[in-house]
Amino acid sequence: MITELAFNDINFRYAHESTINEADYFKHHHVQYEILYIVHGNGSFIIENDLYNFSEKTIIIVPPGKYHVMMIASPNLYERYVINFSPELFPKVLAEKRNYSICKIADSEMQQLFTKLHSYSERFSSEHFHSLLKSFLNEFLILFSVDTQHGALEKKDMPLLIKKAMEFINENINQPLNIETIASHLFVSRSYLNHLFKNFLNTGVMQYVRIKKMYEARKLLKSGVTAIQAASLLGYTNYSTFLRNYRAEFAENPINKTSNFAI
Repeated sequence: MITELAFNDINFRYAHESTINEADYFKHHHVQYEILYIVHGNGSFIIENDLYNFSEKTIIIVPPGKYHVMMIASPNLYERYVINFSPELFPKVLAEKRNYSICKIADSEMQQLFTKLHSYSERFSSEHFHSLLKSFLNEFLILFSVDTQHGALEKKDMPLLIKKAMEFINENINQPLNIETIASHLFVSRSYLNHLFKNFLNTGVMQYVRIKKMYEARKLLKSGVTAIQAASLLGYTNYSTFLRNYRAEFAENPINKTSNFAI
């Protein structure tokens, strides 16, 4: 059973499935915020270099640009709500909480909010539900963020090499990185490092580098930097490579947000 309602600035999705394969991985990243409420199901969830084991009644908030991976452990039942929304809809009163992820167990108040929202999706027209969904978002985020520690999931250990690799990539995002440079810095073989990334993050090292560079490019473009300047600042010696990578990640041309000029 799947219910999905999509709008320009916010999307709502409810899914109740019983055919999830034990080894199913879900990996992605996006320019919107994501709220994931897992009603039933268990497994592991990785956000960048943070690893969590989740079970039912878990809520996860992922900011834009954060690479994340989920593995479902139970093949029997996976029920969840997913809400993706534009950063512009994030409550201004919670500005200091915008950039980090939160994973915690939903209390009864949170559970009731989602139950009510689900009933709204069935009772009201698309136009009315859109307004109710945005109201829900404000209420939920403010209530959820009042005490981020209550019910918070404990972070589990990720392999130290992956953490160090991510740190090196983020600290040198403006350099022309390649897997040989990263592996050499960590004193491991490129094949072993790539194996770790594939095993834990379900992606290769250079695919991860590309994702991080492209989200950094979006920040630069939003600040008024041109696409050519952004490519240079991120260590690209060939603009066509930068353009191809940007289009591959976002399915659009890089646009200077100040002038709305696409290059």
